[in-house]
Amino acid sequence: MPNDVELRQRAAAAPAGVAEPADLFYAQVAFAGHNRSEDLGDPELIAAGLESAVRLLKQAGLGPARLVTGLAPGADLLAANVWKASGLGPIQAVFPYLADEVAEGGEGLMEVGTWLNGAATEEAGRNPHLAQTRWLIGAADLLIVVWTGEHARGAGGTADAVRLALEHDIPVLWIKPGEPAALQLIRPEHLDDDFGFLEFLEQLWLEREPLVRPATPELLREALLDLGLGDAEPVIGESLPSRLRSWRTFARFRRLLGGRAPPYTPIPPPADLETQRGFTELSAAHAMADQAASAIGSVHRSHQVIMLGVTILVAVASSIATIWPAEKVLMATLELALAIGALLVWLDSERADRHQQWGEARRLAEDLRLERVAWVLGLSSVPLGASLSRTHAARCVRRRAGLPEGAFTQARIAAWGAWAMEELIAGQAAYHRNQAIINGRISHRMHLAENASFAALLVILSVFVATALGMGSFGHEEPHWLASAVGVAGSIVPAIAAAGLALEATLALGEQALRGQALSRRLDGVIAGLAGTSALEHFQAAAKQAIQLQRAQEDHWTEGTVRRRLVRGG
Repeated sequence: MPNDVELRQRAAAAPAGVAEPADLFYAQVAFAGHNRSEDLGDPELIAAGLESAVRLLKQAGLGPARLVTGLAPGADLLAANVWKASGLGPIQAVFPYLADEVAEGGEGLMEVGTWLNGAATEEAGRNPHLAQTRWLIGAADLLIVVWTGEHARGAGGTADAVRLALEHDIPVLWIKPGEPAALQLIRPEHLDDDFGFLEFLEQLWLEREPLVRPATPELLREALLDLGLGDAEPVIGESLPSRLRSWRTFARFRRLLGGRAPPYTPIPPPADLETQRGFTELSAAHAMADQAASAIGSVHRSHQVIMLGVTILVAVASSIATIWPAEKVLMATLELALAIGALLVWLDSERADRHQQWGEARRLAEDLRLERVAWVLGLSSVPLGASLSRTHAARCVRRRAGLPEGAFTQARIAAWGAWAMEELIAGQAAYHRNQAIINGRISHRMHLAENASFAALLVILSVFVATALGMGSFGHEEPHWLASAVGVAGSIVPAIAAAGLALEATLALGEQALRGQALSRRLDGVIAGLAGTSALEHFQAAAKQAIQLQRAQEDHWTEGTVRRRLVRGG
């Protein structure tokens, strides 16, 4: 067993392995640790272990980053001092009570602070320290923890921070009191989906690999890269060529067949929320992403409508040539022009890979909308057990945004919570309800057009057969115009049916109407359960439920990207 002097020497030594590339994306690092002296052990040893952990982060490639911590006496203050000295980035503190003051020795360490309403949390039957821990973990990419490896003595302790990190797919850099030089890395993806925390502790004590491994720069870098921290910084709201913005075909088609939905006026964000730097950054990113997604979607759907229209026009031109043979060359020329136009539209869409581009842009806009609400309420927008990399671009923006600043008084909770529920639930319920109405009308009227054209075909064929048989019995031929009408109907009606089927297959209007109705009903049910409440925990629970519903909708929509690919000839 090494003595204290050896431990200090090992802790002070920089881990060997790689240089310091500092090429990873901006990260948010949470810290949790013991404050009892009997758990913490020698503060100098812990400080040396923290210095070793910071050097390890730099060697893994982490550059600028933010530390979020409770800044409590004990390990929190030690970590904050080491972080400040490292120059890695700012420190944001989260306090469990409104009346909490910065602990002695913590002055000048934090850049900004967040004060939670612990008294209101207690009234709601919840633990303020566990609520604080959830805020720390909610937007973190990595947890650094000074932990004995034992089960928590009460809610909101260090063990709970580890448990929450593992549930949210966040790797843990573990400094163990008594062995601070032996840094360990815990990788959550090596746990079973239904892992029990006590079972996890048993594996931890046995140091089961690959769950727990000695931390090296290479292993830590690999863990951070798996979270998307090595990917290029996303360009949000990249503008489209101006020529594409002129397409309004789908908007006119939608207005003609879908009409207007009932008006809905969302409530604006509270004034004090709009002054928050993080909220401003997230709102600006969401607005740009939403505008880009809408523009790409408008172009792609307009192209789809144009292609289907071309299909019908080609059938009409072909039919005209059968009625008036003298116009055959003119109609053939028109068909050729339409075919070339359709080919150019298809090539433009294929080269831009616009169906894929649209899917990615819409997903980013939705991710940013969810991240913005999750930021307001101090939540993680990623479902338990899911990889953080699935929302890489949106999380990049949220990392930069940090955490909300200031005190979460009851007035703030009521105002911000009401806006969040409006944005996430009531507004989305109204949006999907309106989309269901419009898409349902378009789908219904397209079916009516198909039915009417098919009925016309049946009538024309019936009349033609009856006329041909009747006049044939008297030795006469049927009128030429009637035979021409059969040819016209035989060309145009299948084209209309094919256009309707292709439109439904690519845009899934009927399916989207049904899914929109179902989602709006479920969201209405969530908002109904909030009647009369103003507790932050209730807002958070409702937001989690709504985010889960909307993630499922988003996943389903994204999975349909391939079928929205433009097809030549409609």
